[in-house]
Amino acid sequence: MKKLIIALDLSDKKKIYKLVEKIGEKVDFYKIGIIPYLLFGNEIIKWLKKEKKKIFFDLKFFDIPNTVKNAVKIISEHEVDMFTVHLMAGEKTIKEIVEIKKELKSNIKIIGVTILTSLAEKDLKFLGINMEIKEIVKKLVRYAYEWGTDGVVCSGQELKDLRKAFKPPFLMIVPGVRMEKSKDDQKRIITPEQAIKDGADFIVVGRPIYESKNPIKVVEKILKEIKDER
Repeated sequence: MKKLIIALDLSDKKKIYKLVEKIGEKVDFYKIGIIPYLLFGNEIIKWLKKEKKKIFFDLKFFDIPNTVKNAVKIISEHEVDMFTVHLMAGEKTIKEIVEIKKELKSNIKIIGVTILTSLAEKDLKFLGINMEIKEIVKKLVRYAYEWGTDGVVCSGQELKDLRKAFKPPFLMIVPGVRMEKSKDDQKRIITPEQAIKDGADFIVVGRPIYESKNPIKVVEKILKEIKDER
């Protein structure tokens, strides 16, 4: 299984198509988030499917149970392979979409979002939360597992402990992956090599690839790192 998911957080459709075509068979999984979906809608999903790619649909659903349930019914018709829902949406929302998946006899993977990798403890102080992010994430992942999701998104900082507690086939998807220290908005980062070593099923990489002058070289470097760590 190829473990790299490339995030297509771009606002230029031609650049997206060119990047995917250039990378070719090296990568078969792509993340569609808010930006490309708002701009290009289902067109981008249909195009990726035509190119025989898998899709991680990352809109992080966070709403009342009925709304999220109906959203899942819709996206299940678009052949996406995984989608994200905020675990903070609560037990009822998560359990209802797990049930809908069963009713639809769908193979789509439900992936719970814990705490964004752009957040650190200081960013949660306004809520009066006196817990380390690791502890909050661990609690949310326990709920995700008990409620029946297929896996979670977590940062590399929590990954190792979570993998010990929650074994495959429960999926661990890790964003905030960087080849080296960066100056962008990601705070809880990890290298590709370390992520796979610590038990990630998939790593999600965006900017280090599509902002590079030579994205193929970056992709090949990542693939070599994670292959060597298998």
